[in-house]
Amino acid sequence: IDRKTTGESNQLEIDLDVFSYDTVKTGNGKTAIEFIDQTRVDVTQHSKLIIDEFVYDPATETGTSKTSFVQGVFSFVSGKIAKSGGDSMVVETPVASIGIRGTTVAGRAAQEGEQNTIALLRDSDGGVGQITISNGAGVQTLTQPGQAVTLSSFSQPPPPPVIIPVQQIQQQFGTAIQTRPQQRSNDEQRREEQRQEQQ
Repeated sequence: IDRKTTGESNQLEIDLDVFSYDTVKTGNGKTAIEFIDQTRVDVTQHSKLIIDEFVYDPATETGTSKTSFVQGVFSFVSGKIAKSGGDSMVVETPVASIGIRGTTVAGRAAQEGEQNTIALLRDSDGGVGQITISNGAGVQTLTQPGQAVTLSSFSQPPPPPVIIPVQQIQQQFGTAIQTRPQQRSNDEQRREEQRQEQQ
């Protein structure tokens, strides 16, 4: 992790805090980041992401989040911020912005002129949310699991989404989506909250 605020660099490790303006880079390994609103990001080898903004109020379960994926393969499971609606959660790639409406996304980010692919996945609890992909030339909305858009320029409108087969999703995003945790049941979530209150 490179910290813009202090100029220091740290090896990413379990329970290492990340903050707004941090840059996370992976070499031959991969990593996962879980935010306090339960958003989870998984990135694979040779990836780079920047946490542009993360503000969250646990009392109201509202906030804003903006993350830039500069390069690499990622998956993104949105948490409570995305449920507050509007443009509260945005993911940027070099060629498009992704508005997250409470769902799971997988993608491959690359520089202008190279293929960027963004896919909507089914959530681990079986639900499906929605994402809006926009750039300087147009907008597309994805609402079905397996829908994907591939584009290579910020000035090229996002093409209509296509459904890609499960095997192709595994090939393109496998290492990022294999590590996604299984959604806890409501009962498990309540028990965990009760344990935390008792401590």
